[in-house]
Amino acid sequence: MTGKAVVVVVVGHLCVDDVYHVLKYPNEDSTVGSRTQHNRCTKQEWARGGNASNNSTVLACLNQPVEFFGTLANDHLLKFFTDDMTSLGIKYDNCPIIDGIARAPASVVICSEESGTRTIVHSKGDLPELTLDDFQAKINLAVTSWVHFEGRNETEVVKMIEKIHEYNNNAAKRVKHTIKNSGLKFSYKDVSITISVEVEKCRESLNTLLPLGHVVFVGKDFASWQGAKNCRDAVQLMQSKVSAGSLVICPWGEDGAAYGVGTGSQVTDNDDPSYAEIKKIDAFPPSQLIDSLVVQSPKYCFVVSPAMIEMEHLFNVIDKKVRAIHLLGRRYSV
Repeated sequence: MTGKAVVVVVVGHLCVDDVYHVLKYPNEDSTVGSRTQHNRCTKQEWARGGNASNNSTVLACLNQPVEFFGTLANDHLLKFFTDDMTSLGIKYDNCPIIDGIARAPASVVICSEESGTRTIVHSKGDLPELTLDDFQAKINLAVTSWVHFEGRNETEVVKMIEKIHEYNNNAAKRVKHTIKNSGLKFSYKDVSITISVEVEKCRESLNTLLPLGHVVFVGKDFASWQGAKNCRDAVQLMQSKVSAGSLVICPWGEDGAAYGVGTGSQVTDNDDPSYAEIKKIDAFPPSQLIDSLVVQSPKYCFVVSPAMIEMEHLFNVIDKKVRAIHLLGRRYSV
């Protein structure tokens, strides 16, 4: 997209992660301290978490201008969140700040050094979700090139996506009018906004988001719940559920990832054999895993996405996906 600065808005969830690193996962009804004999806690930290929040962090670390957009509680954690985002250059000033008794979502995370696993216990708090009114009042689509939606709050998210599609359609009409009357060489990609959605949780209502994105990230849990046995299965299953021509991407942990173009329906007589082709990328295993908490599909979304923003053709992503998987492998190994 060459007509304006590439600014990504990530819409969704932010929480606090209270992270405990232990030698091995504790037995039930046991106590693990800093000096206990058979198992001990080697480190404790607070971290800003949540899918949309984490995706924003990945983008910022890749020097991509990014804005996080989600509700924030005006509580004792607010400064912790905003200071951390400020330090990374993540824009957040359009986030609705909720006063009163609202509490931020929180997770307790146990990371086992022995197995490399992470176990999460999450409480969603009582923050209200974003509304279409929040989105329309705060987000300036004229300076936005990409909007990514975490798969949650589906009723309002559908309305937000519909507004972006409306904006894109009006922008296309303006471009056509400009070309007709002035001869300037503008293209639709100069003014349109890419929409991506992420479906991860096992909820039937998330199916409503599948046909609405130009790029659809399908999580392993959601795909398995829908009947997929691997990432190829997942992409094949989703190709008919997303819009024709959209890109479906499914990371599958140590099995790598697969992607393909959406058909919108059963493939019958399409002349282009690559239209429904599914491509698989192998994982890049780290020599030693040092942080399993952050190696998960939400972060994968935005290792891929910045590489795709400047592409002339959306489906020409093979080399960039290889780099994304290898980057994740290297980033979280010694």
